[in-house]
Amino acid sequence: MKVFLTEVEKEGKRYAGPNILAETWEFAEEAATLNDLILIGELQEIVVDNTVMNSLEQNIETPTLH
Repeated sequence: MKVFLTEVEKEGKRYAGPNILAETWEFAEEAATLNDLILIGELQEIVVDNTVMNSLEQNIETPTLH
């Protein structure tokens, strides 16, 4: 399955919509049309920088003193 990204339009503004899981662009396009969504692309990859993750872990583990 592939992940397809959508947008939804409300009052002339576009907002992020739900992701569609489908085998092909055509199936995703049909699902988007049936749900009044705008198909904008296919998610290719997510890149996570280890330094960002380390920073988040350090902030989570730091105790708060009152």
